[in-house]
Amino acid sequence: MTKLDLHFPCDHTMEEVISALRNEADISSLSCRFDTDNFDTSEGLREAILSNKISGTVFHLQIGNFCSDRDTHRLCFDFYLRCLEGPENKTREFEYSSMAAFHMTLADAKRCAVAIASNNNIDLLSLSDLDFRGSAFNEEGTLECIFDAVLDGGVKVLDLNTAALKHIIKRLCNETSASKLATNTTLKVLCYTFYQVGAPTYRATDESNEGIKQLANILKVNKGLEAISIPFPLITNIGRRHLLGSLRDNTTLTTLITRESSTFVFEEENQVEEDETECDESISLQSQIDRHMMLNYIWKKYEEFASSKSGTSISLDFYPDLLEELARKPLLLFLFMQRNHPRIFTSFSTDHSRKRRRRRSMRIMKKKRNQVL
Repeated sequence: MTKLDLHFPCDHTMEEVISALRNEADISSLSCRFDTDNFDTSEGLREAILSNKISGTVFHLQIGNFCSDRDTHRLCFDFYLRCLEGPENKTREFEYSSMAAFHMTLADAKRCAVAIASNNNIDLLSLSDLDFRGSAFNEEGTLECIFDAVLDGGVKVLDLNTAALKHIIKRLCNETSASKLATNTTLKVLCYTFYQVGAPTYRATDESNEGIKQLANILKVNKGLEAISIPFPLITNIGRRHLLGSLRDNTTLTTLITRESSTFVFEEENQVEEDETECDESISLQSQIDRHMMLNYIWKKYEEFASSKSGTSISLDFYPDLLEELARKPLLLFLFMQRNHPRIFTSFSTDHSRKRRRRRSMRIMKKKRNQVL
């Protein structure tokens, strides 16, 4: 059966979407853009979407809230929360975008967190604010509240798109969230996108580097994250060096992008250009980061092979090349040898313990002789 990709009202009418939902067609993606004019007349469509949550008819649901009337905007947000909440919800991916003329309140964020907590089947959660006058998460605690729910609720992919939230990483890596993220194993992908209208005038600051430094400390111990994307306006070379230093102790991250461009509408006037020296250094740092990512990828593939071939030894023909690659990152070589040749470490530990006991015995004997004398 062909999977459907539906877009209301751009490509498909309300009647076409409702018909597909009622017939329980296999819908890979359903995108609905609501505005002040069509929201009131879309009650039938909204009820059809909610009726299909348990059936799993829709795999990816995108709700665009472009309602310019405050009351209608809130009703649309309420509808999104009803789409998101569980517990028997079988839609796996949720995307919500809003014109942030009406910023999210802490009460709204808490309601969103409750909806996330009630649904343990979320693979992807994407939140976007498209208003360049400010961020939907301006109020302190809103973003943090939702992020904590994401970590507690087992969400695999978090995609945050913002037009004006410059210190997003610092806020996500606050003391409370940092502790949770460090030990979290369910979140696999953390993606930031930072939009600027007109000429790109914002550059990362020392305050931005503080957030990156905290993220680097998290990566030293986190065993879950596999991919992170940070747009270049939110990171400096100081931040890149923080991240690079943390990768010596990280074996799970296979994608770390720090030079990806955000979406800009470029203009010549007042445009901030990247310094040539800084640009060259950032390219070099990203290249070193990429080498760590490739080694972690090799280690990931080895672990997948080892788990699928339980009890089967690696062919000696592969040993030289594999050891040569793993030797580029001492931690990986250590883990490999520890797993495949545990006797080396057992013998070393036993010999070390014997020497310690022997030295201790000699000290006791010497002490006794002195006491006799």
